[in-house]
Parts: sequence; structure tokens; C-alpha cells
Amino acid sequence: MLSDDMELQGIGAAAVPDWLKGLIRSVRYEAIKPKDPRVKSLWDLLRQRQLLGKSPWLKAVLRRMWDQGLSARPHPRTAHRIVRRLRLWGILPPKSVHKGGRYVPQSASAFRPATMRPLAPAAMQTMRPVALKPVATVQPAAMQPVRPVQMQPAAIKAVPK
Repeated sequence: MLSDDMELQGIGAAAVPDWLKGLIRSVRYEAIKPKDPRVKSLWDLLRQRQLLGKSPWLKAVLRRMWDQGLSARPHPRTAHRIVRRLRLWGILPPKSVHKGGRYVPQSASAFRPATMRPLAPAAMQTMRPVALKPVATVQPAAMQPVRPVQMQPAAIKAVPK
């Protein structure tokens, strides 16, 4: 738990509010009751910076946490995604790396802001012509003669008065 706090603090960055550290810790390890004020605070912060619409996933998660809360089981992936998104937007400081007994912030080049990993690597292959093989042959339908029909002239009926 102490390492998680150190991970959220960073060195040389703006201080992370205690309520945000507590919210991330609660998402990662604990339960969150509906209408938690920390969720509302994060919602207001993101809305103030006009970041709420940039991540539909985070918006849906915060709304669900506000309406339903979170169950009393660990949610490490959710917490990791929230932290990653907040770091990308500059709300949380960049991740620190432990080197030789001290924490050193990672350089901006080491931080890779990826919104989503590719599902599979796209391999470029050369295009080759393909021989087409007929699947089936279609015969035209045989024409069947149509029998002429004689029309009876319509009898004009007098309209009775």
C-alpha cells in the first residue's frame, strides 16, 4: 500500500490530493459506496478541465460508481486504467522508477500515451494475383410460351334510378 502511494506521488510534480489517492486506493482494494463524494470531486475536476468527454469509458465508470458503488472486491485493472488516463491528462504525475534507493521520475519519452493497444500486429504482405475458379455455371431459364387470353368486353351496365 505504501508503494502505491509512492507511485501516485511522483517527484517534482504537483501534489496529488488526498481524496484522489484515497479514491484510487478504494477502487483498487476496497468497496465504494454509492454517492461517494470523492467520485463527485473527480467528476467535477474532469468536467472543469473539459476532459470528461474524452474518455467514454471513464465517464461510464464514474457514473456507475456514483449510482451503484463498487463491490468489496479488488478492481486492479479498473484502478490501473483510471491512473493511466489521469497521468495521460496530467492530473497525476508521471510514473516514478526506483533506481538505486531513490525514486526518479520517468522521462517523457519513456511514457507512451497509448489509448488502446492494437488487437493484432498488422503485417504488410505483398499482393499476389489470385486465379479465379468458377463456382457453378448458370443456364438461362427456358422460355415458356404464354397462352393468349381473350378479354371479354366489359358490359356497360345502366345505373338504376
